[in-house]
Amino acid sequence: QPYHTSALSGTAWVTELLTGHPERIRCELGVLGVRKHVFYVLINLLRQAGCRDSKHVPLEEQLAIFLY
Repeated sequence: QPYHTSALSGTAWVTELLTGHPERIRCELGVLGVRKHVFYVLINLLRQAGCRDSKHVPLEEQLAIFLY
């Protein structure tokens, strides 16, 4: 049985993770089991350190890819 069943990808998938059930993000994003508030803290720290959205990939998606 498939583990990842979302039909979405990219930014839509990240948006689904961030707006969906709070436990879902923990299941999807790596062995660390990142909670939603921790994900937002990491995004804020990355932005403060000078990280930005790329031309085609928002920072949130970049972080999600890294944690996945």
